[in-house]
Amino acid sequence: MDKLTDDKKLQMLKSCFEDTIWMAIRYAHGRHTYAPSMVRDAINKFKIVYPDWELKEDKTIEAPNEEEISAFALRSDYLDDLFLINKTILNE
Repeated sequence: MDKLTDDKKLQMLKSCFEDTIWMAIRYAHGRHTYAPSMVRDAINKFKIVYPDWELKEDKTIEAPNEEEISAFALRSDYLDDLFLINKTILNE
């Protein structure tokens, strides 16, 4: 087996993140726990290391309606805006 260079290790970790982040987003979207902020933080840190990386669109993630936002359900509990940021940057 080839020895793993630092670059190969980073590429392997990048691939793991890309392969699982969509599931983390689906899990955390709309939860009223620390999960949405943890996912946001992970994506923000990942983008520092890989600034050209783009989150792939996920049509199952939708914005909350007005009734879903309350004193206990914050707008930041919903992760649809992660995809809007990508679209805004691409359209500028």
